This record gives sequence, C-alpha cells and structure tokens, in this order.
Amino acid sequence: MKHLPSLLTTLGTIALLAIPAHALPPPTSAATATVQLTGWLHVDDLEMRDVTLVVAVNGSRRTAHISNSGRFDLELPAESAVLLRFEKPGHVPKEVTVDTRNVQDGGFSKQQRRHVKLAVIMEQERFMGGLAFAGPVGRIGFEPAGGCVAVEHTRRTEPAKRREILEF
Repeated sequence: MKHLPSLLTTLGTIALLAIPAHALPPPTSAATATVQLTGWLHVDDLEMRDVTLVVAVNGSRRTAHISNSGRFDLELPAESAVLLRFEKPGHVPKEVTVDTRNVQDGGFSKQQRRHVKLAVIMEQERFMGGLAFAGPVGRIGFEPAGGCVAVEHTRRTEPAKRREILEF
C-alpha cells in the first residue's frame, strides 16, 4: 500500500504526540467509533442530478446524496467493509472500497471519529474505447497495529460487457 496521499486522495494531517499511556483516556469502543468520509465527485458536464452513489456496508445497500457541487458526506461504522459505487448515464461506473477495520489501532484508540477526504473523477464511456474498470479503482483502509490511513489505486480495465437489447 502506498502511504502517501495521491493526487486524487487528500488525507488530513495527523499529529502523534508522545503521551504516557496512563495519561490517555480509555479507548473508545469499536461500536461507537466512526469514519467520516467526505468526497467530491467530478463529471465533465458538472450535472449531478443523474448520478447515483450506492453505499454497501456489511451487506446492506442504500443510496447516498450527492450535492449539486458533487460533494458527498458519509458516516461509516468502524469494523466495516464498505463499497462505494458511482454511476451516471454515459459514464463508466466506478467503485471504491473502504475498510474501516483497524481504524482505532495505534495512537488512534481514543478517537471516536476519523475523517478521510477523497475525490472521484468519472470517465465518459465514449473516451474509454469500449473498456470498463475491472473492479474497484481504489481502496482506502487503515494499517493494522498503526491505524494510519493507507490508499491503493488501480486503473485495470477489461472489455465492457455489452448491453443486450431484447426485442419482442
């Protein structure tokens, strides 16, 4: 995993202080810990009304609101596997996974909420040459034992599945 922010992912600055263990407040339970995910979606026509953001958390699905400026805010529980799927007509769907396990590892055990920021850019189908992404294009997680944010990117593509038109 890359440990440095990429051009498309902006991570908050984290400062670690040397504080004796007896001076730290008791750890927050994983049940109350969350990850605040703030993102911005970019599409060429800047039209967000027809964008769908499906959020799958531990097997349940819901849609999330995206503002007219492309901003979205999600509150994700700790110890969760999350899949974000962005869809817009005329654009290649894009997925990002967020793994909130280990969010409270290391020096972050006292924090109830961690904040991660990211940007997503959707590509138009006509510029992709018949290709689609072969899976999630990014993964955001937290390192075991350290709790630092870790980011992976991939742009692996495959031929897009053709939509069959059924005629009756």
